[in-house]
Amino acid sequence: MPANLTAEAKAKWQQAQAAKNLKEKLLLFQEFLSLIPKHKGNERLRAQTKTKIAQLKQDIVVQRGRKAGGRTSWTVERVGSVQVMLYGPTNVGRSSLLSKLTNAQPPVATYEYTTQRPIPGMLQFEDIQIQLVELPAPQIGSQGTFRIQPEMSDLVRSSDALMLVVDLSNNPFSQLSSLIASLEDIHVSTLRMSSRVEIIPEKGSGEIRIATAGVQQSKPAEKIRELLHSYGIRNALVRIYGEVTLDDVEDAILENVTIYKPTIVVANKLDLRKNEETTTELAEKTSLPSILTSCLTCQGLPQVAPTLFRTLDMVRVYTKEPNETKPSEHPFVVRTGTTVKELARNIHTDLAERYRYSRIWGPTSKFPGERVGPDHILGDQDVVEIHIA
Repeated sequence: MPANLTAEAKAKWQQAQAAKNLKEKLLLFQEFLSLIPKHKGNERLRAQTKTKIAQLKQDIVVQRGRKAGGRTSWTVERVGSVQVMLYGPTNVGRSSLLSKLTNAQPPVATYEYTTQRPIPGMLQFEDIQIQLVELPAPQIGSQGTFRIQPEMSDLVRSSDALMLVVDLSNNPFSQLSSLIASLEDIHVSTLRMSSRVEIIPEKGSGEIRIATAGVQQSKPAEKIRELLHSYGIRNALVRIYGEVTLDDVEDAILENVTIYKPTIVVANKLDLRKNEETTTELAEKTSLPSILTSCLTCQGLPQVAPTLFRTLDMVRVYTKEPNETKPSEHPFVVRTGTTVKELARNIHTDLAERYRYSRIWGPTSKFPGERVGPDHILGDQDVVEIHIA
């Protein structure tokens, strides 16, 4: 259902999003909440806004503690091509897995809740670097359910993918179900949705660009641009998958929407599994890519990086200067479905504005050096030569 927000509410939301001071942002979101019409169609938006307000209150407390020399907030600088959150219950071997796969040296112990803060490490896959971030174990609620701490919620939602870790020797499917349920509580889905909208802010593009995949049942593109403009959004790429409406676009603007995260399952402690039925049950009951591993014997560990990359829905693209014979050593890692023009914009706005044509070598070319236009969709390990005016 549409949010039916007034112009005043939209303006307040825009001010809240733009505010830098936490106290000011909190006050503006509280005012925005008061302006949301109270009808059933807006229940989720109201709940989402209340969650933002609760998070801001906690951020203010943390900020006070930081000024007084206390704990700092949970922030992880993005390094490498992709960022993946490593998430699982306590004592399933998350830290051991991180140390085996990366250069990180997290504390490893047999007691519970060893990891207290996010710990990053770098996983090398062929010629790209994947940043793995071990998250603290979720808290256990009164009903025995997992609950993601508010500090972790933003890290999960802003990541590129998830790696769920469970213990093969201790009810792995029950653990996995609880992890997935805790993600659903913060509106994160591990399963690809048939239709969805992604709004990616851009700097300096000066336009709302719309990329569609599948049948679009919404209003014409101009209506989508008008809607974004009404919220003060002037620079963005809107990716539309499947059949969506203007209401879906508005939900995406307001972050009142479940987002999809590519996910793999790492079932650890293969050396301690109780019986073969345990591993068979896990494989049968989940549709997610799953790997059976043992950090003690290193079984299955070589499969983690390639499985993760296949699940990421991303491709590696190498650029080449005109008249040069060798492409760049380090690729751009972009989403599946990215066009040549979008790649040019990712490299530099001026490159996209002066774009004329490209030549392609690799899986998506009909022959080496094929000349293609701006809408050519890139594939994994394509080599691109961009020509400008």
